[in-house]
Amino acid sequence: MMKLKGAVAMIGGMIVAASPRIASACAMCGLSPGDHAGHAFNTSVLFMLASPYVSFAAIGGITWFVYRRSTRADRDSNSPTSVKR
Repeated sequence: MMKLKGAVAMIGGMIVAASPRIASACAMCGLSPGDHAGHAFNTSVLFMLASPYVSFAAIGGITWFVYRRSTRADRDSNSPTSVKR
């Protein structure tokens, strides 16, 4: 039974390898030259790559803003109103 499954898998793999249309590994391989979908695909990949950086930058910016605001509030509340000598 295991040999039969292996043989079927091997024949299926050979059929897929023999047919380049079925074996296309990426979305760009099946497009005709000059197709606008290629530009849209590349743009969407750039957005997906940039989104984690934008998220971390936003979180870091908010954290920095809150930290600076709290240190400014602490500094202003601890300042002496009258100087003792």
